[in-house]
Amino acid sequence: MPKQPKEVELEIVELSDKGLGGSQHNERPVWVRNALPGEMVNAKILKRLGGQRFADGVPLSNLHQDRVRSPCAYFPRCGGCATHHLAPQAQLAHKQAQLSMQLERYDVVAGSWREPVSLLRLGYRRKARLGVRVVGESVLVGFRESFSNRVSRMDVCMTLTPELSRLLVPLKTTIAKMSDPKSVPQIELAQGDVQCALIVRHLQALTAGDMDLWRAFEKQWQVEVLMQSKGYDTLTPVAVAKKQLTLLHYQIPEYGLTLGFYPHHFTQVNAPMNRELIRTVMSYLGNRRGQVVADMYCGLGNFTLPLARTGAMAVGFEASEPAVVMGTVNAQRNGVAETSRFFVEDLYGGAGAYNEIRAKADCFGKPPQALILDPPRSGAGPNLNSWASSESVEQIVYVSCNPATFAEDAALLNDLGYALDQVGVYDMFPGTAHVETVGNFRRQ
Repeated sequence: MPKQPKEVELEIVELSDKGLGGSQHNERPVWVRNALPGEMVNAKILKRLGGQRFADGVPLSNLHQDRVRSPCAYFPRCGGCATHHLAPQAQLAHKQAQLSMQLERYDVVAGSWREPVSLLRLGYRRKARLGVRVVGESVLVGFRESFSNRVSRMDVCMTLTPELSRLLVPLKTTIAKMSDPKSVPQIELAQGDVQCALIVRHLQALTAGDMDLWRAFEKQWQVEVLMQSKGYDTLTPVAVAKKQLTLLHYQIPEYGLTLGFYPHHFTQVNAPMNRELIRTVMSYLGNRRGQVVADMYCGLGNFTLPLARTGAMAVGFEASEPAVVMGTVNAQRNGVAETSRFFVEDLYGGAGAYNEIRAKADCFGKPPQALILDPPRSGAGPNLNSWASSESVEQIVYVSCNPATFAEDAALLNDLGYALDQVGVYDMFPGTAHVETVGNFRRQ
């Protein structure tokens, strides 16, 4: 008989940066999903890791004033969302508090705070990687469960866009009919403004019958289906005569831009919020016509191309060669190739130091006067000091997905003479603990 999870009654004293209620039991931290500060909960301990405990929670009494009923039938078991039990405005306040706490930790003071920005609460997610698991006669397709590698049992997802959510049940049906359903460990979904695509990861060679199943799926649901046997370089359209992947697109209407991307490329998952990010970054930079702006971690040109459209000399740097190629193509197709350049650069490596960046930015005959930073969760990296120390740089606009590394980098910029003029939180992933931040730094 498997050991039954231990159940204890706990008082929740805090809400963590992961959206979990915090308490203690036997002098050990316990983190409880579906729990809010001040509440008494019945906690079913599911996982032990490094002296900490992780648990399911059922509120018993002293319900938090901002507790709401989740609109999703799979919350909190599904790990795709963490804070559906908290009212939207309270979620925003918590995210701003997390950022404020990190800034205080590094003694960084913001000149002012923008109002937190939130738009769609549900149906916003255009990209996702879903797990696949066969349990008995059933095929499961969904996000992983909290504190587990198990795949959630779900037929719809209220976080995914309706166009992607409707594919969950037919995906399960199609995988179940394959010669070996266990050969598919994951599915990736991607959506542009018009088309959708999915990537089927498979660990074994597929039979002719398997391929026919996926062709029928593609035809019925009007999505491009790509098969992936190993890395992304093995992506292959399921359509018989098709040799090239379909290019998805998203628009940035204010700047008359249409950016192309392939399903495996990184793009922001929340299209309306991405446009808000672009508006904010551009408003901070102001009129940069004829000036050089370096866009670090530029991706496909999400900020580079709006800059180029306004007449700035925009130079994008990115470690991913496919992204740089796509950014260059996007510049050409949008008619801004004369005012934009893209370069492959390992911004975390020695070649990413300022002298290397400056040499390539000199393609426009002068050094950068402003920087955009949009790094991964690990932060701007070891070269930030050399970039910010350049005498030509007077402003840095920093877009972050991690309050801790943003605050650490903000402290370094403070030491180099940059003041955090303004900062704000953007709700890129509502219903989750993810915090997106934009900060405007000006040299004093």
